[in-house]
Amino acid sequence: MGYGYGRNEDPIITVFKSVIFYGKKNDWERVESDTNTISDRINDVRNLFDVNLKPKLDKGISQHNFQEVVKVMANLVFLAIREKYYWNLTENLSMFERANVRLRLTEEYYTLLLSGNVRRYDNLNGTAFHEKIFNRFSEAKISLGSIGFLGAGAVSPRPKEFERVTKEIEQKLLIVFPYFESGKEITY
Repeated sequence: MGYGYGRNEDPIITVFKSVIFYGKKNDWERVESDTNTISDRINDVRNLFDVNLKPKLDKGISQHNFQEVVKVMANLVFLAIREKYYWNLTENLSMFERANVRLRLTEEYYTLLLSGNVRRYDNLNGTAFHEKIFNRFSEAKISLGSIGFLGAGAVSPRPKEFERVTKEIEQKLLIVFPYFESGKEITY
């Protein structure tokens, strides 16, 4: 699926699930081993957004602090979402298939790894962030345009609309997860 793996096989997804499973079992060697497999992803977001999650992750693991490790992993997910938006906008949404796969991955990250906390936040605060975020993903898909069928019916991408919609997703996530480090803002 463009990145070499199918649905739910992205390394961030599999490692996050592993951290939860093995962290609850207090198998900290496995947690450390699995998180080390995504050190390249941690480095990618550090290099792009100037946020180094590795020290907090290592500290949480060494202290066997399950909540801290999960928070750092959730922050990594947020930054990975931002990174995919960044690359789509850097390419000006010009490569439909690549942009579509990146957007699909961000939606998977949200749905599988962050949406539970957003729903919990909504229930506690009387908000509807989950529904709004879900709707923004639909809008983001539309803003990618369409290659049509053999070129017929092609629709041009709308990068400004994509940027607006994805910024709204980011803003809502930062309200729900105020402890996230978002790093430097990148302009396109």
